[in-house]
Amino acid sequence: MLFNELIEQQGIESVSSKTNISTINLNYLVNEDFENLNRVKALGFLLILEREYPDIDINDLRQNIKLYYEEHKPVDDNVVMIPKDSTTGGGFSFFKFFIIVAILGGGYYLYSQRKLDPIIQQIQDKPNSFDDKKALETNATTEDAKKVTIEEAEEVRIETPITPKIEAIALEDSKKVAPVQSALSNKPTSEETQSIESVVKEVSKEFLKNEANNTIKEVVEENKPETTTTPITTITINPTRGMLWYGFINIETKKRREFMKRVSAPFEINNAKWLLVTGHGFLNIVSETKTLEIADNKKHYFLIDSSDIKEITKKEFRELNGHRGW
Repeated sequence: MLFNELIEQQGIESVSSKTNISTINLNYLVNEDFENLNRVKALGFLLILEREYPDIDINDLRQNIKLYYEEHKPVDDNVVMIPKDSTTGGGFSFFKFFIIVAILGGGYYLYSQRKLDPIIQQIQDKPNSFDDKKALETNATTEDAKKVTIEEAEEVRIETPITPKIEAIALEDSKKVAPVQSALSNKPTSEETQSIESVVKEVSKEFLKNEANNTIKEVVEENKPETTTTPITTITINPTRGMLWYGFINIETKKRREFMKRVSAPFEINNAKWLLVTGHGFLNIVSETKTLEIADNKKHYFLIDSSDIKEITKKEFRELNGHRGW
């Protein structure tokens, strides 16, 4: 049974009621007026008719719908025109050349200003420095680090008060000489003159003896070594030029502590011997006894214990670290 025959036998109202297709759309299909329908809707109506009327034959109608919409394809107004040069990819524009020249120029400037040396040196000297999950740990709290202040060590000068002692002796001796001077003012006789001379000689000998004893005593006090020393308990690392990498190695346990800091940070010695290695040399090392100021672009090595901070060579560092680098 064809579609037109179905409409004639059962009526368009009956077909519309059974298929829920409006009479307007059914009329479009009967008259093959596909201009007021779209392709999807028209083919969808045919599927509904086949479902409700299994004996219907609408193959010709379906073919007509497909032919119509193939001949009346909609024109896409949003067509993007792409220039041929942009699709070939074979050209080399001036903009690309400018970008390459700018990158090369920037790299040469950084290299000539030696701004890449710290990065290159860190990459060469410690390729595995960040493999440890415990990197960038510290045994001092952030609050302790904030309290750290770097102060220049004041120069201590000890002056020996020699002059007051000599003046005191001279004052005491002047009391002895006073009677002699008063006697001289009275024009003494020859015997009195001899006695006065003997007194002057005795006073002079005593004065010279006291002065010599005082001089020797002061020299001994100046050369007397200090018997008490302040132990080193905390080392403060103060970077003076940007970010600084540094690491500590416990000589006895071989335990490593690695840091990347921009500000001052304390490190507790805990009565142990440590090896210190730095990424570059722009830093200050401050302890209770001394301050080391370093300003170069080299890697440095130090031996630290509770008594001293000593800079060592790379060879000495490797010997103390079991013939290994960092």
